Amino acid sequence: MAELNFKNRTLYHGDNLEFLRGMNSETVHLIATDPPFNKNRDHHATPDSLAAGARFKDRWRWDEDVHEEWTDSIQDDWPAAHGVIAGARLAYGDNMAAFLCWMGVRLMEMHRVLRPDGSLYLHTDDTAFAYLKVLLDAIFGADNLRGQIVWQRYGSHNDAKKFGRVCDLILFYAKDGKGVWNGAWTPLDKDYVRRTYRKQDQRGRYRTAPLHTGGLSGGGYTYEFRGHTRTWRYPLERMRELEADNRIAQARDGKGVPERKVYLNESKGRPASNVWTDIKALTGNHKERTGYPTQKPLALYERMIRASSNEGDIVLDPFCGCATTPIAAERLKRQWVGMDIWDGAYTQVMERMERDTVLRVDDKNHVSLPQVYYETEPPRRTDKNELAAPSLKLRTPRGVEPWEKLTHRQMVKVLVYAQRSNGNVICAGCGRELEREFMELDHIQPRADGGENHIRNRILLCRPCNGRKGQYLTLRGLIRENKQAGWLKDEGLAQMAREAARERADWVRDDFDSEECQALIDGS
Repeated sequence: MAELNFKNRTLYHGDNLEFLRGMNSETVHLIATDPPFNKNRDHHATPDSLAAGARFKDRWRWDEDVHEEWTDSIQDDWPAAHGVIAGARLAYGDNMAAFLCWMGVRLMEMHRVLRPDGSLYLHTDDTAFAYLKVLLDAIFGADNLRGQIVWQRYGSHNDAKKFGRVCDLILFYAKDGKGVWNGAWTPLDKDYVRRTYRKQDQRGRYRTAPLHTGGLSGGGYTYEFRGHTRTWRYPLERMRELEADNRIAQARDGKGVPERKVYLNESKGRPASNVWTDIKALTGNHKERTGYPTQKPLALYERMIRASSNEGDIVLDPFCGCATTPIAAERLKRQWVGMDIWDGAYTQVMERMERDTVLRVDDKNHVSLPQVYYETEPPRRTDKNELAAPSLKLRTPRGVEPWEKLTHRQMVKVLVYAQRSNGNVICAGCGRELEREFMELDHIQPRADGGENHIRNRILLCRPCNGRKGQYLTLRGLIRENKQAGWLKDEGLAQMAREAARERADWVRDDFDSEECQALIDGS
C-alpha cells in the first residue's frame, strides 16, 4: 500500500482540489460523495438547526468559475474528457460545460488517489447525470462502471406538468473494474416473510419449516442458501445417480440428511438490486436531520461503505458537507478523510460524532469523542508526485521556468505568428494553408511518450491531421500516415511550418522577458 501522508479522521477546510492534489497516489479504498448537482440555485440550511448558516452555490458560469489551467490540463492529459466537456458546451451550453470542467479536474484527482482496487460512488440527479456518466466513462473507463443505482427518496412527489421527481442516481465505478465487493442486502418483503417464516418456536422466534441442507427432492437436488431453498434440475439418469449416492451416504453414516431451521432474525435480507426503495429521504423531524439543505440518510451511505470496503479501510468524501460519510464510516469502523468549504463543517462533524456514533469509554468509564484533526493546509506529497493523468509520471519534480507556463491561448498566439502565410496558417502536418479557425494545438512528442506541455513541444495542425495523429503518433509518424492516406499536400510547406514554429518557440524561451516577446504573448 502507498505511504499515507494524512491522518485518520482528518477534516480539511477549504477548496477540495488543493487537498486532493496534496494526497499521495493510491492511498484511498473508497470514495463516497454527494457533490453539487448543477441545479442552478443556492442552497441554505434551515434557521435554528444544527447546520444553521450553511449555504453553497450550485450554479456555474464559464467566465467566472473555470480556470484556464483546468482546461489546459484536461485538454492535454485527458483528451476524451475534454471531448465530453466540449460536446456538453455545444449541446447544453456554457453553464453545464463549466460545471463539468469544475468537476472534471476533481474527478481526475479522485481517480489518482484511489487504490487499484478502490471504488467510487458519485451521487447525482437527472440534471447532469447523463453528462457526468460520460465524463466518468472518459476518466475511469466505461468498462469499469459497476452499476447505476436508482435511489427512490420519496413515495410520491408532485411536480407541475411533468412526472414527479422521486429519485436520485448514484454512479458506481471500480478503478480496476472489480474492486472490493462484500454484497448488499435490502429488507425482506413483508408478504414473503408472511409466507416463508410461518413457524414460531417456544421462544417466539419465527422460522421456516425444517430445510435439508442438501438432499434430493421433487426431481432435483435441494440445498439451502442465504436462508432460502434452491433446487438444481437434472436429467433422469443423473437424478438416479444422485439418489444412489445419497442412499449410500445415509447407510454409511447411519443417519439421514441433516435438517436445519432458518430463523427470521438470521436472515441478512434480500440481495440488493440497483433500485433502492427501502431508504427514504430525511423529512420532518427525523432524528438525523441537521437542517443541512442536501443531507442524505446514514443508512444510504452505510450500504455503500459496507458493500465496497472492509473494516480499517480509508473512506474519502471530498464534499462531506453535513458529515454523513464520515459518520457512517466511523460507525462501521473505517478510517475516513473529509473535505468541505463550509466554515461550520468541523462543528457539524463533532456534534454528529457525539450524537450519531458509538462513543469511546475508557477503563474508568469516562466517555470521550474520537480525535478529529482539523486542517486548512493541504498535505505534502511524499510519493513520486505522479500527476492525475495516468501517462504522466514526474519521477523527480523540477522547477518550471516562466516560459513553460504559457497557457493554450498564449501558445496559439505565438504559433499562429510563426506558421502564418498570406493571412492564413500553414498546417505542420500536411502543408495546407487554412484559416486560423481550422487549426488546433497539438504535441510534437505525444504525452504518452513523455512529451511535455510547454511551447517547444507544441505545433499547430489542421483538424484532420490532429485527429489522425491522436494521442500516440509522433509528428514524423503523422507525416508517414498522411503520405499513405494521400492527405499530404505540400511536404515542403509543412516542414517550413515546423521549423518556423521551433525557431519561434526557442526565441520565446531565450527572450521571454523582452518587451517584444511579452507583447506577442499578450496579443498587444
